[in-house]
Amino acid sequence: MRNEAPVGDKRRTGKAATSSFSRVQALAFVVGALQVVLACVPFLPMHEGTNHTLYVCTGVAGVLASSRHTRARLYGVALVLLYGQLFISDAAETGPLGLPTLETLAYGRAALAGLVIALIPAFKRRR
Repeated sequence: MRNEAPVGDKRRTGKAATSSFSRVQALAFVVGALQVVLACVPFLPMHEGTNHTLYVCTGVAGVLASSRHTRARLYGVALVLLYGQLFISDAAETGPLGLPTLETLAYGRAALAGLVIALIPAFKRRR
């Protein structure tokens, strides 16, 4: 029989395997969780039920994408593309007095969060 370490217990070096989230993964997880919370809790009044579905789907995608660094970056790019397009198209239809609606601000918030996730530098901690 071979002398192998159990899977996920120790690496070949004999040190315990530790995995930590990068900043991008942590941001993707937090943004995804907030998307789900904001969709489920009626904090901001939204007119269409499709918006709730969109927020839940993008939130669950963010939580799932936070498992790997590259997936978290792609989630950020997807947020920028999806919610940026919705923000631009909805900004043309402003509310009374030229003020943006709450939905437009929510789209802008999600697009800005995606931009931060996509562009934040990935530094490792020095010990």
